[in-house]
Amino acid sequence: MNVEGFFISEIRLTGENKRDASIVLEKGLNVISGASDTGKTYIFQLINYMFGGKDEPKEIDESIGYSTIFLELEKYDGESYTLKREIGDSSIFVYESKIDDISILQNCVKLKAKHDKDDKDNISTFLLSLTGIKDMLLRKNARGTKISFSFRNLIALMMLNEEKIISEEVPIYSGIPTNKTTEQSAFKTILTGVDDSHGEEIDDPKVYRTRLEGKLEFVNALLQKLKLELKEKDAQIQGYDAHELTLEIDILMSTLSSNSKEVNIRMGQKKKIWIQEQEIKSRILMLEELLERFRLLEKSYLSDLDRLQFLIEGDHYISQLFDSNCPVCNNPFNSRATEHNHDFYLEDLQIACSEESNKINAQLIDLRETLTNLENENKENNEKVKLLSQQIKEIELTIQRELKPIAVLTKERMDSLLNVKRIFQEIELNERRIAEYQTSQLDIMRELSKKNQKMKFINEITTEIYDEFATEVKKLLDGWNYPELTSVSIDYDDQELIVSGKKRKNHGKGYRAILNAAFVIAIMKYTRSFGLKHPGLIILDSPLTTYKERLNQTTLSSSSEEDISLDMKQAFFKNLSELRKDVQVIIFENIDPIKEVQDNMNYIHFSKVIGVGRYGFIPVDNVSESVSNKPIQ
Repeated sequence: MNVEGFFISEIRLTGENKRDASIVLEKGLNVISGASDTGKTYIFQLINYMFGGKDEPKEIDESIGYSTIFLELEKYDGESYTLKREIGDSSIFVYESKIDDISILQNCVKLKAKHDKDDKDNISTFLLSLTGIKDMLLRKNARGTKISFSFRNLIALMMLNEEKIISEEVPIYSGIPTNKTTEQSAFKTILTGVDDSHGEEIDDPKVYRTRLEGKLEFVNALLQKLKLELKEKDAQIQGYDAHELTLEIDILMSTLSSNSKEVNIRMGQKKKIWIQEQEIKSRILMLEELLERFRLLEKSYLSDLDRLQFLIEGDHYISQLFDSNCPVCNNPFNSRATEHNHDFYLEDLQIACSEESNKINAQLIDLRETLTNLENENKENNEKVKLLSQQIKEIELTIQRELKPIAVLTKERMDSLLNVKRIFQEIELNERRIAEYQTSQLDIMRELSKKNQKMKFINEITTEIYDEFATEVKKLLDGWNYPELTSVSIDYDDQELIVSGKKRKNHGKGYRAILNAAFVIAIMKYTRSFGLKHPGLIILDSPLTTYKERLNQTTLSSSSEEDISLDMKQAFFKNLSELRKDVQVIIFENIDPIKEVQDNMNYIHFSKVIGVGRYGFIPVDNVSESVSNKPIQ
């Protein structure tokens, strides 16, 4: 499994016409020791500045002319990055390479030194990403206001300067009261892996009160409006009783229903009569067509009779027309042509015509009888149509004059009553809303009368976590030969270490420095043990040498005010030299570890003696000196 976090592999300070000042660091324990004023604290300040600190490194005589800081970082999974920052500049450039591999044409990312939750292009977000932390939120105050997790929140848990190392404050706290809630939230987040993203939040009291007052004003305005509407609606229903109104509406609805049923019945009767009428009219049309045809046939019969009668009487008239041609053979009637070419006898013709006439007369009689029957039927049908039409008109008149007026009047009355009923319902709704708003009004007024609220937060660091963390601290103290060590615990309320029954802050400066160092190193070891988020980096300035001890060393006086034994100091180095290689501890000290332990760490010694080993962090001008990490033996 990949280990998240990073360590510092080199820090380099450069300037125009200046030799580079550099130290190379490794995983595990790194000790930079030597006399005071050799640049150890300056290196601490450089690292803090590169991690987004707002304070520039304090200028020392040796640093004049140096302007650019390079910080080479390496993730525990192998990737390398280099941070570059000009002293006094608010931007930090990030290269995806080691310092020595940076080229002029190489791409880099420009980041802001200051954390910004709304702009991810800042060094804090970058360093948090190397640690595996993303989009975490912390509590800012007792109201539960949220702020984004910044890498600067981690600095307090991984970097202790020479003032903080001996502070009476618990290492997680800066001593600034307004920051205490956030610092406690950061500590909880690192130890539990759970941030405060889902925590409750109370508005700022002034904003909250202003919002409540605005809400109260809104509710008061609504109440006034609703009461005015209620008064107007009460006036509109004067003389009406809600129960009687409902009964009358039910009666009217029943009347409308009956009326509608009656109209439907009449419309059904009308439809049946209309169907009968249409059937008879269709029959009339058919009969008129037959009558027309039979009358034409009658005319044909009469014409045939006239023709036959003409033939019967023709012989008599023809005999008197000598100048005429014979109608049969077409020969002229004269004295010279008296014989005719007749193929039949006129007597037979007359008989045939007479028989044909009789036959046609018989058919004509039948035809006229049929015509009479059809005309009678047609007349009857016309009478039926008139009767049916009259029935349809009577039904329509009944609907229009009797049923429809009842429906119209009933509906008008019912619409009027329904409108009144709607007003009753609106009044009921308004009364209910007025009651609800009056309840809200009382709640808001009660809320306004309260004092400023604070969240009652539950400490999410369980007793089990505190006990496990205290166990890590005790292991360290045991390894450092802490005198008369019997127990280690943590006060649940203020996160104060209690060692052998005595609170950390009540110890002397020397032991306080040891306990503060143990506190932050234990945080790193605990998070590594449980796979929690931590850079895996601890930087301590003078955990073994108090300020008074350094003064004594400078003046070559005895160290009578030393709080801790030399044996314990060397045990401190020996124990930390055995750290796993998935963490890095950097210690700046005046005290040198013994030779047997030096070989198990990355040890850098500043002699403060020109010509003897390495003078300090920054090379001395015009003097050729060794810049090796190792001291001259």
